[in-house]
Amino acid sequence: MTSPADPNADLLAQLQATAAIGGPTSNADLLAQLNADPEPDPLTDVTYTGDLATDSTAELDALARGFRERTAREDERFRLATDSEFWFVLCFKSREEKDAFLFAARLLHLGDKYLDGRAAAATLGVDLPEPDTGEEE
Repeated sequence: MTSPADPNADLLAQLQATAAIGGPTSNADLLAQLNADPEPDPLTDVTYTGDLATDSTAELDALARGFRERTAREDERFRLATDSEFWFVLCFKSREEKDAFLFAARLLHLGDKYLDGRAAAATLGVDLPEPDTGEEE
């Protein structure tokens, strides 16, 4: 049932259920994904002359440029997504030790194996720098 305060609660719950294996994503992160700007239309700057051959060539050039730009953005996204320097692991001698640590640190509500680092930082009161996504603002 959707609450009157958040008409997107059901949709957000569905998206969270299908989120990456790293654990649930926050509502703010999911909403940012849903509200993200669409990919730019590569045909926006094409000037049409009325000549079929000229216009077709201009469209194909614009589409090729759009694919190259999208490939560059995807290459950067892939580099950021596969960067292994954004996580770490804590190991304990037993499950009981791990659970005691998560409980004492007030992190157990985030999960017991894979935790969202930003949610953990918020719980612990740690201010994080803005991530470098490689995108210009």
